[in-house]
Amino acid sequence: MYSFKPQEQSELITGFLRDQLSGHMAVIGVSGGVDSALVLALLSRAIPAERIVAVHLPETDRQGADYQDVMELSKATGVPVEMKPISGIAESFYRNLGVTDTRAAGNIKSRIRMVILYYLANINDGLVIGTTNRTEYVTGYYTKYGDGACDVEPIMHLLKFQVREMAKFLGVPESIIMKKPSAGLWENQTDEDEMGMTYEEVDEAIIRIFDRKEPPSGENDRKIMEMYSRSQHKRRMPASLLS
Repeated sequence: MYSFKPQEQSELITGFLRDQLSGHMAVIGVSGGVDSALVLALLSRAIPAERIVAVHLPETDRQGADYQDVMELSKATGVPVEMKPISGIAESFYRNLGVTDTRAAGNIKSRIRMVILYYLANINDGLVIGTTNRTEYVTGYYTKYGDGACDVEPIMHLLKFQVREMAKFLGVPESIIMKKPSAGLWENQTDEDEMGMTYEEVDEAIIRIFDRKEPPSGENDRKIMEMYSRSQHKRRMPASLLS
């Protein structure tokens, strides 16, 4: 791994957020995971809390561990977070479309959350703030037009281990930092189980291949390059004949 200075990054990102928002409200979905927690903590340092519209968009209206973590984060940052369950909207989609595929259902949930965030941005003269980190961006581990849809991406240059380091530095609750990362697309889903490797292994491979320009070697490197290649469409503008 390489040298990382959380204080410098905090100053860089908060300045970036202030410049990008330029008087607009900031709209953010807060899942209970470390990425959105870090972004909310950074936003709370960049602009006043009254200019932040933060929402927790769980699948059900049960107040589980994620909800408790979000409330702790709200206290730590001083930013109110409203809970808006998406179960009724999602069930309507599933029923009308006859959805049976688990992965497709997960992507629908992610895109429902995007629609809600953009609705809130519309009515508040706001910009949607993304929470995708560099590890997810390189591997394509996000939903196209779902959690990948936003106006500003403040942590896309940070690998997962850097996100965790910054979260500790900024006082994000320990329960969030230590939680197993999950996109919350289906029950008991975790990122690392789905990828077949830990985030530490993914970060190490990204540093070797993309930063140090070392040729891929070994099974993990092969997986990373396969994920990178398969997800290229997510990082490109739509194909067109516009010159």
